[in-house]
Amino acid sequence: MSILSRERNAGYGVFGGCLKKYESRGFNMICGNYPAKIDEKSRLRLPAKFRRDLPETADNSYYVTSVDGKCARVYPIAVWERIARKLQEAPQSEQAISKFQRFTSFYGAQSEMDPQGRILIPTVLREKAQLFGDVSVIGKIDYLEVWNMQIIYKDLEDNPITSENWEKLAEWGI
Repeated sequence: MSILSRERNAGYGVFGGCLKKYESRGFNMICGNYPAKIDEKSRLRLPAKFRRDLPETADNSYYVTSVDGKCARVYPIAVWERIARKLQEAPQSEQAISKFQRFTSFYGAQSEMDPQGRILIPTVLREKAQLFGDVSVIGKIDYLEVWNMQIIYKDLEDNPITSENWEKLAEWGI
């Protein structure tokens, strides 16, 4: 029996390329790739599919940041708060923690989604990642990535999944 058949038999279905549990509406996996636009005021209008799948927040808050300046990451505030708690508990002398905090603070800003489903992309991040006009919004399970279309195409071409990657994925049962 294939994994897809097993998942269907377990009460899962296929939606937008992802498996989601029917009866579990508390957590929706955010996945897939949808085109979007960033307007002249630096606002990203989130694709309707992602607006439906993102967990609801009391104040529609999101943390928009980057770990490398190549793309934007849009975290629901509850997901970002979970990360922030882990960072707070980690030793501040750890170089990886310090670098992560530096990048995510430098490129980051909290943003509220407006009634039209738009969020503001911080200027420094928008300029560094070249996020203008047409962009690709990619679901990453519990957050989104926003890429310049030409840059993501080149990145995918230049960095294919290698045999070493497949071996590591197999170790995780993927």
